[in-house]
Amino acid sequence: MNRKYWLLCSLTTAVGGLHAACSPMFRSCEDTRTCTPGGRAGTSDEDAAGGAGDVGGGENGGGKAGNGGDATSGDAGSSGAAADFPILSAECVGKATLSCVEHASVRRLACDGAHWQLGPECAADQRCDSTNGKCVSVTAECISVVPGASTCRGDRILTCGPDLVTESEGETCAGRCQDGVCAAPACGDGKVEPGEECDSPDDIASGACVECKTAICGDGVVYTGHEQCDDGNQLSGDGCSATCNAEPVALALGGHTSCALSSTGLVKCWGLNGTGELGLGDSDNRGDKPNTVPRNLPAIDLGSGRKATAITVSGKGSACAMLDNGDLKCWGQNQFGQLGTGDINNRGDGPGQMGDRLRPIALGTGRRPISVSAGSDYTCAVLDNFSAKCWGGNSQGRLGTESTANLQAPEAVTTISLKRRATAISASADGVTCVLLDIGALNCWGNIWFVTHADHADLGASPGIGDYPGEVYGLPALTFDGGAPIQSLIAGSISAAMLGDGSLRLWGTGALGQLGLPGESYLGLNPSDFATVPPVDFGPGRTVKSVGLGATHVCALLNGGQVTCWGGNDSGQLGHGNTDTLDYKPKDFEPVYLGGHRALQVATGHSHSCAILDDGTVKCWGLNSIGQLGLGDIQNRGDSGGKLSSDTTVDLAF
Repeated sequence: MNRKYWLLCSLTTAVGGLHAACSPMFRSCEDTRTCTPGGRAGTSDEDAAGGAGDVGGGENGGGKAGNGGDATSGDAGSSGAAADFPILSAECVGKATLSCVEHASVRRLACDGAHWQLGPECAADQRCDSTNGKCVSVTAECISVVPGASTCRGDRILTCGPDLVTESEGETCAGRCQDGVCAAPACGDGKVEPGEECDSPDDIASGACVECKTAICGDGVVYTGHEQCDDGNQLSGDGCSATCNAEPVALALGGHTSCALSSTGLVKCWGLNGTGELGLGDSDNRGDKPNTVPRNLPAIDLGSGRKATAITVSGKGSACAMLDNGDLKCWGQNQFGQLGTGDINNRGDGPGQMGDRLRPIALGTGRRPISVSAGSDYTCAVLDNFSAKCWGGNSQGRLGTESTANLQAPEAVTTISLKRRATAISASADGVTCVLLDIGALNCWGNIWFVTHADHADLGASPGIGDYPGEVYGLPALTFDGGAPIQSLIAGSISAAMLGDGSLRLWGTGALGQLGLPGESYLGLNPSDFATVPPVDFGPGRTVKSVGLGATHVCALLNGGQVTCWGGNDSGQLGHGNTDTLDYKPKDFEPVYLGGHRALQVATGHSHSCAILDDGTVKCWGLNSIGQLGLGDIQNRGDSGGKLSSDTTVDLAF
């Protein structure tokens, strides 16, 4: 029990220079609280003044003095009951013997050989040990608890002694020890317990430890900060690499610009940037120097939290992306309003023009695009109600509005007059526009030199189909005799259609063998001739998975992953290690050498070609005058030295 102490008014004696105060108010042992001196005297220590000698044991005033011990050695006698403490001015034996005034106190009493007097106090980080009166450092874990309370030493229960200078260890907790109590084991408590592989709050916050399992690529969980993706396997070439980094899933090549879309919705572009088509806030080319290879480029800022789902690049300096929230954004060249912003100001060639400041195109209340294509100086889209709109430059009626007026604001543009619902659209660098109809047929309009049409279809007697009232609505639905429905298309001076049976049909005008028929430069420009256009001959069992059309060349991805290219080859864009034009059937020459890998997609620019391979890498070859190959220089590839070498692999990471 704790007892207060009082000073006797008659006592002025000091112990070793320690003085007691007095008060005249105390007149009896009851007043001075000395009628029952508490307990046995504690030990002496070197802090006590006076250097007391040995003191024998004996009874005094109801409290047994005990063995005082040697003051210089501090050897304490037995302390008696630890819960009882002497009272100031009570009788004592053993000069310089010390005792605590209560548990966990810094105050002490010292015996002057007859009575207890005030003794030296302990330091702030010490407490009086009631077993011997010595000052002892407080146990670290007990500093902030009350005497006798339980606390924690790591994950072990610790019970603090009555003076806070001693402790006893108890059980080790299976979970965490918290405030002297064992908490149940739990994932996220920072302790690796049975059944857990990891349990670090810092790791959990960073994504390295999810549900107390160590981050492993291929487990289907994306560990933010450690992985860009995780598709549940450790295979490359499926959009997520064997090390859980995002891979390219789509390529879009313009005239001299290349863009790649990652599986995580990021877009990177390199090559020509004269009007901001790279979307980086300037007009500096990229990919032409080692420090500007695609790995070192930032992804285009499409807005806070936004990801791209599809991309398209024009042949003359503009690009567009469909976003995950259904918005459509375009940037780059805007001379004719092809960006759909309602003006003719470029976007992306100056700071502060991209991101949230690049407003989505207004396509009409509640309307979203399902197919978008950027042409030379115009852009077209099929909307979610299966209508089609085009805006920008309208030379030769390429917008399909049955006029020649340029249009800058898509929301104000009337939909193209079609007899059937549209499902996809393609705009070209040559002013030819084609739309895929829901019956697997085509309508095409624009530059009369490349558009399939009957003589009487040009109602305005002009250089275009679609620039005069009634010309678009009157177009016939184009199909191929005996062929399956058309599934995808690309428009241009040479146009391409891939059918449901895996065949490829090409038509238009091309003098460098692009049609894939030896000596043929003009094919399918009359509706009756169109129906009989033969499939491109790749050899038995060969079908087409994707195709790309350059200015003078064509590349096709075949089943089995081979890429074959034919037509013009002045810059090595065919990838055969020479500049020889190939004007014969594609079945008669070797596919492009891809280092033993299969291609997943092929794309073409004006005079360059690229392919995504099954290891998640990209190879590019052909013209590289502006860095459009993304190889850190301006040297062409594929124009000499035989098969493509490893230096055609683009250093690309997202």
